[in-house]
Amino acid sequence: MAVIERQRLWFDYWRPANWKLLFGDDSTRRFTRSSHGYLSFREEWQQLVGLIEKAEERVWTVANGGPDPGHRRPEPEELFGHPAADIEAELASFTVPHGMEVNLFASEADGLTNPLAIRWDTAGRAYVTVTTTYPHVFPGDVPNDKIIVLEDADHDGVAESSTVFAEGLNIPTAMELGDGGVYVGQSSEILFLKDADGDGRADVRRVVLSGFGTGDTHQAVNSFTWSPGGELYMGQGDGIESRVETPWGSADLYQSGFFRLRPRLLQMHPLLYDFMGPGNPWGVAFGEWGQIFSVDGAGGVTHLSLGQIPTTHRRRLDTIGEPGGYAGIAYLDGRHLPPEYWGQFAIGDYQANRVKRFSVAASGSGAALKWEEPLIHSSHRNFRPIGVKVGPDGAVYVVDWYNPIICHQDDEYRDPTRDKAHGRIWRITSSSAPLVKAPTLLDAPLDEVVAALEAPESWTRYQVKRELTRRDTEKVETALGAWVASLDPEAADYERHLYEAVGAYATVEVPAPAVLAKLLEAKEPGGRAFASRIVGRWHDRLEDPLALLVRRVEDDDAQVRMEAVAAAAAIPQPESITVVARAVDRPMDDSMEYVFSQAIQHLKPHWEAAHERGDLHFAEPAHLAEVLNRAGGRERIADLRSIALSYHLDEDTRLSAIESLLAVGGKEEIEEFVLMPDRYVSGGKYDADAHARILAAAARATRTGSLEPHDQPWGLAKMLQQPNLELRANAAILAGVWRARDTQESLLAMARDESLPTFVRAAAFGALASLEAEGGKELLAAYADAPHAPALRVSAIEALVVLDSRAAAKSAVRLFGEPGLDNATATRALVAFLNREGGVPALTAAIESGGLGRDAAKSLLRSFYASGRSDNVLLAALSTASGADSLELDYDAGLVKSLAEFARERGDAERGAVLFVDFGCDSCHQVGGEGGATGPSLTAVGTTLTAERIIEETLWPNREIKEGFTALEITTRDSTIYQGYKRWTQESSTTGDLVIQDLATGELVTIKAEEIEEVRETGSPMPTGLTSLLSQAQLLDLFKYVTTLGTRS
Repeated sequence: MAVIERQRLWFDYWRPANWKLLFGDDSTRRFTRSSHGYLSFREEWQQLVGLIEKAEERVWTVANGGPDPGHRRPEPEELFGHPAADIEAELASFTVPHGMEVNLFASEADGLTNPLAIRWDTAGRAYVTVTTTYPHVFPGDVPNDKIIVLEDADHDGVAESSTVFAEGLNIPTAMELGDGGVYVGQSSEILFLKDADGDGRADVRRVVLSGFGTGDTHQAVNSFTWSPGGELYMGQGDGIESRVETPWGSADLYQSGFFRLRPRLLQMHPLLYDFMGPGNPWGVAFGEWGQIFSVDGAGGVTHLSLGQIPTTHRRRLDTIGEPGGYAGIAYLDGRHLPPEYWGQFAIGDYQANRVKRFSVAASGSGAALKWEEPLIHSSHRNFRPIGVKVGPDGAVYVVDWYNPIICHQDDEYRDPTRDKAHGRIWRITSSSAPLVKAPTLLDAPLDEVVAALEAPESWTRYQVKRELTRRDTEKVETALGAWVASLDPEAADYERHLYEAVGAYATVEVPAPAVLAKLLEAKEPGGRAFASRIVGRWHDRLEDPLALLVRRVEDDDAQVRMEAVAAAAAIPQPESITVVARAVDRPMDDSMEYVFSQAIQHLKPHWEAAHERGDLHFAEPAHLAEVLNRAGGRERIADLRSIALSYHLDEDTRLSAIESLLAVGGKEEIEEFVLMPDRYVSGGKYDADAHARILAAAARATRTGSLEPHDQPWGLAKMLQQPNLELRANAAILAGVWRARDTQESLLAMARDESLPTFVRAAAFGALASLEAEGGKELLAAYADAPHAPALRVSAIEALVVLDSRAAAKSAVRLFGEPGLDNATATRALVAFLNREGGVPALTAAIESGGLGRDAAKSLLRSFYASGRSDNVLLAALSTASGADSLELDYDAGLVKSLAEFARERGDAERGAVLFVDFGCDSCHQVGGEGGATGPSLTAVGTTLTAERIIEETLWPNREIKEGFTALEITTRDSTIYQGYKRWTQESSTTGDLVIQDLATGELVTIKAEEIEEVRETGSPMPTGLTSLLSQAQLLDLFKYVTTLGTRS
């Protein structure tokens, strides 16, 4: 025991939970420091050293024959319970739709301390995971989280009994029942627990898989859910790196994504590798025909059906729902719920104290989401719904974490006010429909169990498959065969029953080709789509899986085609790519484009060599062309050139090939496809628009470093004189990027030509600045001032700041003083100085010289706030010029408390909402899915932070900075300045390049390591003194609005 104790402590020290916060990227960010002297998490972790030393002494004492001194553990953590945790008060705070009711199913009185998840066994008993360990084990303590079994024997909607099924767990963030036991995800492992002797407690504990990351405990492997075909889905957040050994090899998942586990085979696939999708997935659910949706603790709703190809090729999958703090998702159906709810989904919106509801409709190969009336909303800030499931009686059960605090990374200490003594499960029912009486499946005759696949409720059909995993597989196969044979092909539900049958066969890993073939030809597109997915899964056990998929790739339904492409990608054969490529014969939307491109990348190791040998035969030349366009890589240059010169192909295919060529090519490709107009002549006619597109692509490729500039770009000067305006503008941009000095005269002429539109002259301005052309500075200075139009002036200022920041600054100040100058133009001019080394000092000096009037300064302050950028020196100059109060306001806790009280009493939220927009707050912060994304979403900030903390973070934004929102300022060797949040990708962690999320655009920008001159941390991009232009009454209105966000319906 002494050695075991030492090793346990050593493990906690050597592989600590929340490593990301202790030593990873979060350790370099700014977090809230306690003002009460509490130990930081890192200081707390260091206490383990002394405990390990004592444990080592104990080992040697016992080894030398001495008496065992025992564990000598410190006193366990004192678990705080909020004194005002009143069940009746919380119940009274709920609002539910008309015709719905809510009651308490279970609470802390039943052992529910911080419940995490609820699931049921095939007897209808509820299993609930609970924790007191979160955010991580107290130093020296032994985690003792539990699984509680709740029974409602009299079916009155209230649990009568509570027993402990398992204990000694460590933050069990995932749980599902199956194979006669319970799968649990905790820390670095998946466990299988089983009650072997029937006493209601787990006495078998087996590690199924290990190697899951522990970098962040609220992003660890979580939210187990069975697919209709018996695959165990789970999420993982962006603070985690998992390397899981399986019989099939290592299943690695870097940062956020999903795992798809087939337990009987121990085959596991990582999905949306390296943050290609949600940042903190916390729940997966399946629709009527197996469509997959997931929710994100920080990023909305994802149509996960599109992300089923386990490739590491990085391409982002967009969300379909607004950002928010979502955890837990349930598919709604069944005779008890109102018919208008059927087919919808309910999700835990824990930040806003509500359970939201949405419906989905097919949108091409993807899905469109529509928000419906929330299922439940609470005015109680401690109501934290993190799990939602429909139960055996048809009611909706909501897991209530119950806490004023929702995570641990915004505060880097063990907050003593975190509630670890309470938790509830609420039950929502319809007042007008009888409850469902679920069939008894546990140990029922096998034919009755299988027949229950016809049940109207998905809960019952889900549990049938769990029960089948407890039975003998050969007997299950026989029973399923008999049931399918008994089905009436003319019955309305025949195809739905086939869908359930195929899912049941897949659950027990028994292929059923004949049943699958019937579903592949179903009239219902959902059936054909699901069947296609199963072809990919069973490919190694079907006679000719690719032949089965050919018709489905050409299906009339877009979602069937999408699933067929993904299924073909699961078949590791060279010929799979020829089936995938057939998808180009039908219309492609963004969703299909995503799956198609990822399929090509995933299958690359299988088709590339066969293509080079000439062993692949595509149905159409265009099929190969589309594959090669998306495959990329220098090894594809000859293929891409062949496509580019194949004039029988459509223009978009050819131009895409040229764009791909420029991303991997060099001087020869530039000369052939950038500088030779003849390549764009067809039928004796020059296509200037096509050539313009390629010039823009060449400029992009050069800027990103994938294309070296041509040292003698002959022909560019001639392009600058072409009549096509887009061509002239793009040629000018490229001349500047390549520093083509023989174009200077043509550029000067373009810049002076008043008959040209502004965008063309602006391109010439930028090129002249890049070339430092003789006479360029004087020309730009002339156009940067009156009497020219503001649009032309700002274009000249943007270029002039590169050559002479002081002259540009003086012109900019005069521009800012123009009456009626629009915000967009002012913001463009400001950003030009913020993006250039030396630009801010020059602009600040010009402002301080007194050339900017008070009203103009106030207007410019608003433009500055709206720019999404930060610079305290410039902000101070603008504030002084506007006559605003001093920005140097000393922190005052008493002032914060008074403002919070005054805002509650005197503030007007409606007026505050208008100020929020007028003042430009929405340019950086989203509310209800509307607004910018530079700063954190404020949709439910009033339920996640106290009013005092919101006010403190507004007035002193650098005191407490939310995780992931500390900005960097990077200066490159060409004096360009970038501002953004540091982000990590697996590639950047090995190359040393810096990836930032740009403050102005929100896009990820990769800055090559060799181009970086300086990197410095600038803190919060939210400027100090942001509210200095507001009166006290306006300030109280603004605070009233923001501090109540999320607390109002």
